[in-house]
Amino acid sequence: MVLANNMTEVLFYITEETKVRHSLTWRIARAAVMQQRHVYIHTASQEEAVYLDKLFWQQPVEGFLPHALLSDDPNAINPVVIGHGPEPGPCHDVLINLAPQTPSFFSRFLRVAELITGDEEVRISGRERWRFYQHQGYPLTSHKIS
Repeated sequence: MVLANNMTEVLFYITEETKVRHSLTWRIARAAVMQQRHVYIHTASQEEAVYLDKLFWQQPVEGFLPHALLSDDPNAINPVVIGHGPEPGPCHDVLINLAPQTPSFFSRFLRVAELITGDEEVRISGRERWRFYQHQGYPLTSHKIS
C-alpha cells in the first residue's frame, strides 16, 4: 500500500508471548516476500544478524526464504537481506526493525514492521519507538498476534 503522501507506513506486530521475535520475523518476512516485496531485516547487532541468517537456513525447503547477510554482500539484492549498521544497502521496500532504536534510515522504506513481544525490554523500547513515530506524524497500525 503506497500512501497518498508517500509517508512510510509503520506497523506494530504485538504479542504477549516471549522469545518469539525471530520466528515472528520469519513469518512477517515470508508474508512480504509472498507479496513480491524486498525486505531488509535490521538487527540490534552483527551477532544477531548472523544468528538470524543461520535460523533462516534451518527452515524447511517449502518455507525457505532466499536471503543474504548484508556483511557478506553490501550490494545484495535478495528478497531478504539481514544486517546491522547505518546503511541498509539498495532496493528494499519493507524494513523489519529488531533494534531497540528507530534506525535513522527508516523513512526510505514504504513500510516498517516493529515487533513487540512480551519480553519486558522489547516492550519498553517498543513503546518509545511508537511515541517517536507518532510524534513525527507517521501513520501507525497495530496488529495483535496470537
